[in-house]
Amino acid sequence: MHNTLRFHVPAVESNALRFWSSVISTVALWHERSRSRRHLALLDDRALADIGLSRAEQWQESRKRFWQA
Repeated sequence: MHNTLRFHVPAVESNALRFWSSVISTVALWHERSRSRRHLALLDDRALADIGLSRAEQWQESRKRFWQA
């Protein structure tokens, strides 16, 4: 038989934890989008052909704001 420690987390703290977890996840996603789009903007024609994108698609995607999916 295992002894398991259980901690009671009040609903308010649990909600706050979920909120801040969501905020951190969103900021991390925005950072990744921003980084990816900066890198995409630097690709040459050969690299774009490798990933199957045209210059127009590159331009369109790399100009999106970080919050845009």
